[in-house]
Amino acid sequence: MTVLPMTVEERGFSLHANSMNTIQLRQANDDDREFLFESYKATLQPCVEWAWGWNEEFQRTGFCKHHPHEQLRVITVDGKKAGGIHVEEQETLNVLRLIFLLPTFQNRGIGSELILSEVTRARQAGKQFYLKVIRINPAKKLYDRLGFVVINEDDATYHMRHDLKD
Repeated sequence: MTVLPMTVEERGFSLHANSMNTIQLRQANDDDREFLFESYKATLQPCVEWAWGWNEEFQRTGFCKHHPHEQLRVITVDGKKAGGIHVEEQETLNVLRLIFLLPTFQNRGIGSELILSEVTRARQAGKQFYLKVIRINPAKKLYDRLGFVVINEDDATYHMRHDLKD
């Protein structure tokens, strides 16, 4: 797994939606574990509950297993913890495993810029960019707007790929 640079700006991307925000990504550590899980829960619990049901212990254990802090980045906005992102880098593709922003940081263009910067990184490496989204997650509309297309689906999720064509 490649470690992402500390700031979006270091990768050559800036926030267009609101240039007043300073977005930074940093490697998560053990001290972030509770913040990350609680932020995930605050953001995605209704969707997960709809898709598979919510069992607190199962979700907490699964979160740590599938999104270890070594692979998570903490998103900060103007120095405040805002959420997390996990991008899995494989040989021929990158997968957005998880992105979540606390409600106070949503609808400000932050998620869009982070996702588009990851799509650009994948494109520059000659890779495809994929994600899965729970069917009732409002973020599906965002992914549609950002150029993702549904390539498969199951009862609970859409499997999406970004159209990397210029």
